Amino acid sequence: MPPGQPLRMICKAHPDLNAAVRGDEVVLVRADPSDKYQDWIHDYDNVGRVTDQQGRRAFALVNVATGKALVHHREELQLADYTGHDRVEISKLWSLGVQFDDGFCEIRNVNDTTSTINVQERRGKEPKVGLFRYSRKTEGIYDYTVWKIVPITSESDPQVSVRQNS
Repeated sequence: MPPGQPLRMICKAHPDLNAAVRGDEVVLVRADPSDKYQDWIHDYDNVGRVTDQQGRRAFALVNVATGKALVHHREELQLADYTGHDRVEISKLWSLGVQFDDGFCEIRNVNDTTSTINVQERRGKEPKVGLFRYSRKTEGIYDYTVWKIVPITSESDPQVSVRQNS
């Protein structure tokens, strides 16, 4: 796995939860500093000079515990093996949208910035992390489509700063 600062992905709609790998999907779970399945890294080093339509730099999002990357595939969010030292497929690349005053921003498909990572509520289950496509009918930014990607340090709890700044 490529080196990098471990991060937590926190959705504005659920600031007490983190994105985590559970089985073959990504869900939101209660924040747990000892759960490495909640830890992610940005890999900018192995993606070359790829940018989105707005010139924002591309990166891969790789789960620390599994070594799998988030992939946009046929309107679905999936996990796929990630070596990092090979050419990175475009389906594994993301870019960040404009950062809002509260530090949250969209995580967008690098090939189609109208396709963003979002939260999909499920009855009786943990919220699932998936893809959302903006259209003229859905103009606007919603809490379930914006994220804060927070570095993990030994002295800090990412959730505390997110709750204080939201």
